[in-house]
Amino acid sequence: MAQNRRDRNAGGLLILAVLLAGLCPSRLFVGQGLQNASRSAVARHAAQKTQEELDAEDIEVWDQSPQELSLDMRELLITDANVYFVGPDMDSYRDAIQEVADRLNYTYLNFNYTDLPSASELTGVLENVIVIPPLTSVTRFPWKVAVHGLVVWIDPDGWKRRDVIERDKVRKKKFPKKKAIFGPEQPTDFSLHKPKNVDAADPVDMWQEADVHVDLQARPEMPVADLIMASVIDAILRSPPKWRNWMKAGKVRGTIPSDYETPYQVRREFHSYGVSPRLNKLLNA
Repeated sequence: MAQNRRDRNAGGLLILAVLLAGLCPSRLFVGQGLQNASRSAVARHAAQKTQEELDAEDIEVWDQSPQELSLDMRELLITDANVYFVGPDMDSYRDAIQEVADRLNYTYLNFNYTDLPSASELTGVLENVIVIPPLTSVTRFPWKVAVHGLVVWIDPDGWKRRDVIERDKVRKKKFPKKKAIFGPEQPTDFSLHKPKNVDAADPVDMWQEADVHVDLQARPEMPVADLIMASVIDAILRSPPKWRNWMKAGKVRGTIPSDYETPYQVRREFHSYGVSPRLNKLLNA
């Protein structure tokens, strides 16, 4: 009797094993089929982009709308850094700069400092658009503060923007270094506070050191506020921050997850109103 019961149980278990063996491949096949279907749906959605969406991704920065320029510039200022404006004529373009500050939701300020200790307080605040008067921007101390943010040169005269090599050549021609004569010229001065006999720099040479060059004569038909924002976006994308390239290289190598985001990116997504299709394509390329 016990032997018959064991045989009956063994037979039932064998039938159950056969049924499970038949169901598992079918479930596996169904799961794989759903996964393939979802992938094909994503591919079809990507392929079904309208011509209007493709044109929006391939548009030039100079042809973007004021809303898209505002979104993209705010997105690229991911650290909420201050924006400093320099140039020979700030009064004529004060309204346009004020409009840029309003679009970015930044605070508009005038640089009214006369020395470095008082001006250094600007390094502890963020999200400001600061206009430096021409007679102040040709001195040296404002630049020690402005290097902590983004410096924009408003150029109404259409000067050619020089790169760092060309600027170095111009500086060496204007201020050639004296060759050392044979023997000591004067006794060595070991004091800590030695006066620096440095000639005053040319204002244009100082403005050439700005991060962004806004050439107002290149596109006179464009509103000044739009031209400023487009020039900032173009300059940042032409010379992106190093960490963006490092992040992209790390994701390609697999040393960091492909969906990893820096704290700046996480915070920016939380406060962001979105970006244009053009910038979304460039940042995710």
